[in-house]
Amino acid sequence: MTLLDRFRTQPQKHPDPAVRLAHVGEIPLTERELIAAIAREDEDARVRKAAVAKLMDPAALGAIARADADEAVRDEASVMLRDIALESFEGVAEQDSLDAVDALTDVRVLAQIAKSAGREIVALRALSRINEPHMLASIARHAGSEAARRGAFERVRSTHAEVLTIALNAEFKDTALAAVDLVNDPGELEQIAMRAKNKNAAKRARTILREAEEREDAARKAIEVEQLIEIPPALPAPETPALVEAAPTVVAEQTQPAEAATQPARAREELAEHVRQQAEAKAAAAAETARRMAEQRHARLTELIENAVAAASDQDFASARKRFAIVRREWKDLVGGVDVAEPLGQRFAEIESQLAAREADTRESDLRARREALARMEQLASRAESLGARADLSLKAAEKALRDVRAAVGAIPPLPSKEDYEAISARLKAALAVLTPKAQELREADDWQRWANVGIQEQLCVKMEALKTVEDPEAIARSVRDLQQQWKQSADVPRAQAEALWRRFKTAHDEVWSRCEAYFAAQAGERADNLAKKIALCERAESLAESTRWIETAETIKKLQADWKEVGPVARGREKELWDRFRAACDRFFTRRHDDLDRLKKTWAENFALKEALCVKAESLAESVDWDNASAELKKLQTEWKSIGPVKKSRSEAIWQRFRAACDKFFSRYAQRHEIARAERVAAREAVCAELEALVPADGSTEGAESEAPPDLLEKVRALRGRWQQELAARGVDPDRARALDEQFAAAGVKVMARWPAAFAGTDLDPEANRKKMEAIVKRIEDLATSLAGPAAAAADAALTPATRLAAMLKEALAANTIGGKADDDSRWRAAADEVRQAQQTLSRVGQVSEAARRALTERFQRASRRITERAGGAGMAGRAGGAGRAGR
Repeated sequence: MTLLDRFRTQPQKHPDPAVRLAHVGEIPLTERELIAAIAREDEDARVRKAAVAKLMDPAALGAIARADADEAVRDEASVMLRDIALESFEGVAEQDSLDAVDALTDVRVLAQIAKSAGREIVALRALSRINEPHMLASIARHAGSEAARRGAFERVRSTHAEVLTIALNAEFKDTALAAVDLVNDPGELEQIAMRAKNKNAAKRARTILREAEEREDAARKAIEVEQLIEIPPALPAPETPALVEAAPTVVAEQTQPAEAATQPARAREELAEHVRQQAEAKAAAAAETARRMAEQRHARLTELIENAVAAASDQDFASARKRFAIVRREWKDLVGGVDVAEPLGQRFAEIESQLAAREADTRESDLRARREALARMEQLASRAESLGARADLSLKAAEKALRDVRAAVGAIPPLPSKEDYEAISARLKAALAVLTPKAQELREADDWQRWANVGIQEQLCVKMEALKTVEDPEAIARSVRDLQQQWKQSADVPRAQAEALWRRFKTAHDEVWSRCEAYFAAQAGERADNLAKKIALCERAESLAESTRWIETAETIKKLQADWKEVGPVARGREKELWDRFRAACDRFFTRRHDDLDRLKKTWAENFALKEALCVKAESLAESVDWDNASAELKKLQTEWKSIGPVKKSRSEAIWQRFRAACDKFFSRYAQRHEIARAERVAAREAVCAELEALVPADGSTEGAESEAPPDLLEKVRALRGRWQQELAARGVDPDRARALDEQFAAAGVKVMARWPAAFAGTDLDPEANRKKMEAIVKRIEDLATSLAGPAAAAADAALTPATRLAAMLKEALAANTIGGKADDDSRWRAAADEVRQAQQTLSRVGQVSEAARRALTERFQRASRRITERAGGAGMAGRAGGAGRAGR
C-alpha cells in the first residue's frame, strides 16, 4: 500500500485504524448492516470492539461473541447482549431481548438477566436456559419477577441443601416461606429461626418449632394422664377411690379389711408423688429449654452483631442499609421483652449510630452528586447555546454537540429539585431546536464543498500529469509531496466521482514517481553511508559512557555531538532509533558526571562548613589576651585546617583569607603583647585618674565651697585608691609615664580633698593627719641618721659632698676595723638600712597629702635615707676589706 492510499475518501476502508475508529463513532445506530460488517471484518480489534458497542443486532452479536478471535471483542459482544436483554437502551423491542437471551451462553449472565430483567417473559426465557441448581437457587432467592422465583424454586425443591439456602437467604417472602415449609429437621428450623434474612421465614420457622413442641407436650401429657389413671390389679376399676369414699361399708365387707382399707390411701400417695415428680421434671425441662433458648438467642445475637458489622463495612451503602435492615428486624424480634447483655446492646447501638452517620454522609454525597450533575448539565447547555450562537460553527462541532445534547435529553441524571430538572430539560431542548437546523445547513454546505472539491481534484490530476515533462527528480519529488498535501485537504468528494478521480491521480503519480527511483536510490546510498557514520558515533559515545576522565571525555563527547549534526539523514525508521541510542550514551556519561559533581559539591559543602567553623573559632580568639592558651588553640586550628579536604574553587581563596586574617591578627597582637599589656596598664591607671578627677565639680573650684560632700564620697575615694594601689603593683609602665600618672592621681586627690576637707577629717585619707604621719616617719629616719653618725659627723656632713662623705665613712670604717672598733658596726648599719626600707614602705602607704608638703617631706626623707644607706654601704665595704685582710694573714 502506497502513501497515496491514505487519501481515500472511504473512512471504513482507511489504512489507519485511528481513522476507522473515529469513523465508527460517527456512524448512526440505524446503520446496523454497516456496523455489523465492521464488527465482523475489520482487522483491528479496537475498531471491532467500538463497532460491537454500537451494534443492536442480537444475532450478529451472538455470532461475534462465539467466534471473534479477540477476547475483549467477545466480552463486549456479551455485554451488549446482556444490555439488550435487560433493555438498557431506549426502544429495545421484546423480540430483540428474547433473541439476545437466546444468543447468550454464559450461565452467570443468564442468571443476572433472570434476576433483573424488567420483562417477565425475558426473565423466564433466561431461566429456561439454566440447569445448574446453584444458579437456580440464587434466582429463587433474588429474582425480581415472582414467576421467575417460583419457577426456579420448583426446579430445585428436591435439592435439600439449596432449599435450606433459600430459606436462610431469600429476600422475598414467597420463596422463603415455601422453602421453610419443606424443612422438617428441628435443628435446621432453629437455624432458620435464628439466622434467616427474611423476617417472615424466621417467624414461620419459629411457629413450626412451637407447634411441634406443643404437639410433643400434648402427647407427653396424654401419656402421663394415662399413667396416672392406671389402677393396680388388686383394686377395682378407675372409680375405686370414689367408691371407697362413697361407700366405706362395701370395703369393710372385704375378706381382708385392713389391707383393703390401706390400698386407696397408698394409691393416692403414690399418685401424688408421681404427679410431684412429673411436675419437677417438667419444670427442670422447661428451665433447661429456657436456658438453651437463651444461649441460642445470645449466640444468634452475637451472629447478628457480626452480620451488622459486615453490613456496616459494605462499600455499597444501599446494600449495607438493606442488609442492616434485615439484621435490625431480626434483632428486634429476638430482644422484644427480653433483657440483652449490655456489651451486645451497646455494640449494636454503636453500629446503628455509625450507619446513621454514614447515611447522613450518603445523603450529603448524593446531594453533592446531584449538584455536580446540575453543574454538568448547565455547562453542557451553556456550551450548546454558545455553539448555536456562533457564526463560524463547524459541522463536526455541531454534530458532536447534537449527539451530546440528544444523549443528555434522553438520560438526564437525578438533579437537586424538580424545578432544576424542568429548567435543564427546557434549555437542552431549546438548544437542540437551534442546533438541528444549523447542523442541517452545515451538512448541505459540506455537500457543496464536496462538489467543489471535484474541480480541485481535477486540477490536481492535471498538475500531476504535467510533471511528466519535468526532468529534475528533486523538483518532481517536492511537487508530488505538495500535490499529495493538497489532495488530502480536498479529499471529500461525492462517491460517484471519488474512485475515478483517485485512479487518475494515482496513475499519473505512479508514472512520475517511477522516474525518481534512481534519484531515490542514490539518496538511499547516501543514507546508508550516513547510517554507518552514525552507528560509529554511537559506538564511540557508548565506549566513553563509563569514563571517569570527566573534562577530557566531556570535550570528546561534545565533539561527537558536533560531528553528529554534520552527518546527513539516514533511512526512514532508523533516525529515531539511532538518535535515542546516541543520546542515551551521552546522557549516561553526563548523568554520571553530574552525580559525581553533586557528590563533590556535597563534599565541598561539608569541608566549607568545617572550615567556616574554624574561621569562627579563630575570629573569636583574635582579640584574646590569654596569649599562651590562645596561641596553642590557634596552632591546633591550623593543624585541623590542613587535615580538611578542598572546597569549591570559587570559595577556596575567600575562606582561606578569612582564616588567615584571623590568625595573623592574633599573632600580630601576640608579637606586641608586652606593648599591649603596658598600654592596658596605662589605660587602667588613666581610667582611675579620670574617675577621681570626675569627682571634682565641673567649675574646678576647690576651696571656699560650702556645699556638703556626696554621701558616698569617702567610699568612692577609698575604692579608687585601692584600685590605684593594685595598678601600682602591676609593673611594666615607663618611669616617666608612671611619674606623670602618679602626679596626676595625687593632684586629683588633692583637689577632691581640698573641695570637701570635712569629708576626710579623722580618716586615713585626712591630708593633715597624713602629713603628720609622713613628718613623723621622716623625723624618725633623720634622728636615726644623726644617731648613727654622731654629733661631729652630723655637723661635718652638712659641708661635705656625697662622694666625699662616702670616702670619709669608708676610711673611718677601715680605721675602726684595723684598730679594733666595735664588732657589731655592720649589723647596726644593716639594721638601719632595713629600718629605712620599712619606713619607705610605710611612707608609700600614707594617704593623700598636699603636693608641697609631700615634696618637702619626700626630699627630707631621701636625704636622711641616703646618709644611712651610704654609711651602711661604706661599713659593709670596710668589713669585707677587713675580713679579706684577716683571711690573708
